[in-house]
Amino acid sequence: MAFDPIQEDCLRLILDHMREKQVFPLENATFIEHDMELYTQDASRLIRTDEQRSFHLVARAAELMDYKLPFITDEAEAARVDDEAVAMVREACELDPKNWDAYRMAVALDAQSNDDYLRFLIDNSDKVEEDLAARITGASDPYEREFIRDLAHRPYLRWLATIASQALIVGKYGLSLHVARQMLELDPADIADVRHTAMLAMAKLECGRDELATFAREHTPSHSVMVLTGRRRPGAKPKPDPWELIAELSLAYREMDYDGATYAIRKLLGGFSHAAEALFYQTEFPEGLFSRINVEPGSDDELVVALSEATPLFQEGMGSPDATCFSVWVSNHELVRAALEDQVSRAVATGGTEGGN
Repeated sequence: MAFDPIQEDCLRLILDHMREKQVFPLENATFIEHDMELYTQDASRLIRTDEQRSFHLVARAAELMDYKLPFITDEAEAARVDDEAVAMVREACELDPKNWDAYRMAVALDAQSNDDYLRFLIDNSDKVEEDLAARITGASDPYEREFIRDLAHRPYLRWLATIASQALIVGKYGLSLHVARQMLELDPADIADVRHTAMLAMAKLECGRDELATFAREHTPSHSVMVLTGRRRPGAKPKPDPWELIAELSLAYREMDYDGATYAIRKLLGGFSHAAEALFYQTEFPEGLFSRINVEPGSDDELVVALSEATPLFQEGMGSPDATCFSVWVSNHELVRAALEDQVSRAVATGGTEGGN
């Protein structure tokens, strides 16, 4: 799962409040639950410093820009929300010059091109790394040590993850894969989900499918997480990784192994209830401003995000007079068409209660 800006803001504020109240040990469930409720009711009651308010503004801006704005259909409302989010990012930068998320987001909003944005990220990554190192060295109490154990690393991880994703977008696939591998060494748990970007880069670099499978196998255990509801139901099968299947699909298509490509499509259709629509439309969404969009693992939304991020793969062959575009081949695949027709038939039979989202 990717970063949740609101959850992270809440965790930061609770930890700071523990420091203020000298709560120890940190595993104080009553205090944590009280502050979580307080945050839900009115987060401003936990904010004391400019640094805290700065990150809170980043979280609110991310919620607006990444999770609300893409689904607003009214132009006037969309413009209002966009202006509000941009103003929050600008204020966050002013309040805390070392809020690297705010700094990165502000440049993303102003950059003239993806190449310019990528150049900025690369040129300034050392500053973010140095600031993290200083925080680690300066940690002198249990609250600071808890902060550097996880939360302090996240802005740097997001910075590197954005380099990897932007490199993929601009066609620097080797750089994208290199940075992704670097991140996986720094954070084997892969809380940034950068392995997904790595697999798409591997497909663009035409790595072998065996190499892709080995990479996925090596990194899958390290990033598996337990959901809050507890253990997986007995007998329940794990959901397929859509990024891995899309990369596998692309590699098979490039090798003209259409049976292998069809197998990957069949697994996608079997793993996600609305995969046919997603594969047919291949909707492209804007990159998350804060980080990769946080969706439920194994959900149809996760497939939609994966397909959007795989746009560089689906554009293969586009504009070529003597080759079918990969995107068209997938959307017109007989399995996709048959699944769409089946959904329409079931929707008609049930009076329109089944089918599309």
